Amino acid sequence: MSDATPYQKLRWHAGRGKRWLRRKAYERSVGKVYRRWLATTDSATPQSIDNTNTIAVIVPVYNPPLTFLQQCLESVLNQTARNWQLVVSDDGSTTPEITGYLDRFTAQHANDQRITVIRGENGGISAAQNRALDSVTTEYFGWLDHDDRLNPTACEVFSEAIDKNPEAQIIYSDEDKIDTKGKHFELYCKPDFSPELLLTQMYLCHFTIFKTALVKAEKGFRSEMDGAQDFDLALRLLPNLTNVVHIPLPLYHWRSWSESTAQSIDAKPWAQQSAARAQTDFIKNNYGGGEVAPSAVKGLNQVHPKIMKPTRVSVIIPTIGTKDPKTGIPLVNKAIATLRETETQTEFEVIVVTTGELAPIPGADQQIVYNTTNFNFAEAINLGRTAATGEYLLLLNDDTTVAEPAPITRLLEVGQNRGVGITGAKLTYPDGRLQHVGMVMLPSGPTHPWIAKSGNEYGYFGATLTPRNYSAVTAAVLLVRTELFDQLSGFDTDFARDFNDVDFCLRMRELGYRVAWTPYAHFTHHEGASIIRKKSDPTEAQLFAQRWSAKYQVDPYYSVALKTELDRMYEAK
Repeated sequence: MSDATPYQKLRWHAGRGKRWLRRKAYERSVGKVYRRWLATTDSATPQSIDNTNTIAVIVPVYNPPLTFLQQCLESVLNQTARNWQLVVSDDGSTTPEITGYLDRFTAQHANDQRITVIRGENGGISAAQNRALDSVTTEYFGWLDHDDRLNPTACEVFSEAIDKNPEAQIIYSDEDKIDTKGKHFELYCKPDFSPELLLTQMYLCHFTIFKTALVKAEKGFRSEMDGAQDFDLALRLLPNLTNVVHIPLPLYHWRSWSESTAQSIDAKPWAQQSAARAQTDFIKNNYGGGEVAPSAVKGLNQVHPKIMKPTRVSVIIPTIGTKDPKTGIPLVNKAIATLRETETQTEFEVIVVTTGELAPIPGADQQIVYNTTNFNFAEAINLGRTAATGEYLLLLNDDTTVAEPAPITRLLEVGQNRGVGITGAKLTYPDGRLQHVGMVMLPSGPTHPWIAKSGNEYGYFGATLTPRNYSAVTAAVLLVRTELFDQLSGFDTDFARDFNDVDFCLRMRELGYRVAWTPYAHFTHHEGASIIRKKSDPTEAQLFAQRWSAKYQVDPYYSVALKTELDRMYEAK
């Protein structure tokens, strides 16, 4: 520092200050329950539990820092569970401290049948993992990066999960990060299994165990996908996954240092390219093609599968004819005009359901009159369905306008997925702030996360950036398969103004279908322009609570490890 210029010194001090502030922010975001749990597990007695299911842990090794490797392997040796298998696969390490350590480790544990050390030529991480996989003798296995650590209770807890779910194909846990000194931060409380999220993010990540037979049937890991070999494996398995279990505990501690993607994607820039190859391969095999391109956010790719068959969408827009106060033109006119201007890839018809007689609306294919003295949104939607001819229905508020091109196609990219019944869109206010990015079921009721936040808000671990599953989405923009709409007999007219969309989504889930959301279909929502109301109808709120509150004390897509207070959402307990 003595030779540094004043400017360099200033930058150095500023950088140190920023790092200090980030660390304090991390510490504040880590909950008390989480900290107590870490302290309890760290003091647990090694080899004290006679677990019923033996978990194999494979560790591919190539020239890591010696201290990190020692801590990594010790984290397996010090498991509370007695029954595990450890397979260390050295991929031709060249540093004397690592080769010497592995020699000593092998000799020290020569009589422990649970431990195997394999030495091979350098062939990359997939080759190293496949060599280890050949030695796995257990029903389930997972892997541990050579610089990371397993929580002491990991094998015990995973064994218990198998006891409860003996047919599970994949079981995954939450994770956190540790710095070079072993300090914990950035706890990731994951959702339950979200197929739509998995296509764009390998959120399963650490620690995940797979049925060994499934992986061997897929011929293990592919070297051409090194850097995203685990993501590639998960995507290859995805079409046939029916039983995936989530453990809401951070049983894996991911090391954050200069050569780890835990710190920055820049540490391994080829990882995003490998992910793109895996995603491209997946949509080619499952959709007949599509497009994968880097997003504006480092480390993420946008995935746009091909629409597998020609599809007609019936757009249903209820309106009372509210006019734009600035232009005097009905809002519905602009909603239709922007849709017709921007959607050029998918065939659609527009059905406008008017409350009472209105003048002909430009761009509408059909105009149906809904005669009533007491407006009922559910009735209006159901009436519009009677005129629809498409395989899908798109419910659309009259106070929306398209913000990005091809919104119906973007909705169909997700809505066509097997098992998806409903798909929602990203809605922003006219000033660009977020309005809708999916809905979370809290004890207080259906909740819009990130509402009124900046349009640049990434959300919790990128929650606003990529498609994923939610328990519900708003009917302001909602795509649904027509046959499933009919199977549910449409919207429940007992919810005339409120909760009809959430009730519809929850009934769809009861039917066995997923509710999805995509940020790639983006609309501006002039919320409240048509009907201005601040509080929900108390009768409908009571009915909704009676029907659903007991069933949704826990939202599968909002972790039980996170707080449920509205002002503390996405903070650890």
